[in-house]
Amino acid sequence: MAPLVALPAVEQKVLGDRRRIKEALARELHDQLAQHMTSLLVQTQVFAREQKDRPEVLAELAFVQTSLREMLNNLRQILSDLRDQPGLGKGLVQAIREGLITGFEMRTGVKVTLWVSRAWPASLPPDTSIHIYRIVQEALTNAYKHGAATRAHISLRFASRDLIVITISDNGRGIPWVDEDKPIGMGLLGMRERAAILGGALTIRRRPRGGTTITARLKKEALAWSPKPALFAS
Repeated sequence: MAPLVALPAVEQKVLGDRRRIKEALARELHDQLAQHMTSLLVQTQVFAREQKDRPEVLAELAFVQTSLREMLNNLRQILSDLRDQPGLGKGLVQAIREGLITGFEMRTGVKVTLWVSRAWPASLPPDTSIHIYRIVQEALTNAYKHGAATRAHISLRFASRDLIVITISDNGRGIPWVDEDKPIGMGLLGMRERAAILGGALTIRRRPRGGTTITARLKKEALAWSPKPALFAS
């Protein structure tokens, strides 16, 4: 009969395996993808200097460079996550306003407004910030890619003493279904998973006059603690 394995030892092995896999993936992403993207950005800068008398070409290059910088910033955040160094260096609100919205507007032409409650905290736990940021980012991407929106609005607010609400609404075509039981895409599923990790829930609604509203309702405690992933989460 095989000897019983103590649960703590199993947990340590699983955690160790996960850490090694994440570290290996981070190295590959850095050595392959990040370096190639950085090289491509440098090449566009060199090419831009050669095209200084062609404003129409420079305008297109500026768009490409902005997209590359945004992709590199996202990749760096993913690498930090994989290395267990999460967090948004500028803080959530500033990262959304100066990083996400600015790049998104330049890349897509969609006008985005942001409203933040006065009671919104100046700083958040790193994991909490990342999950909220990714929810907002995916909602904006869906508004442009699937809804053909021209305007979007983000709201970060305290709805009550114990509830915070993140809302992203747009003026696009609206989702083609409202049945919560129907299958959804990976992006929407990812947003719901992030809200659940923070102890909350996410709803997706079609607006009566067109457009979509995505709302994440989180318990206030999510702003005061940093959630940990489940031991056997993929």
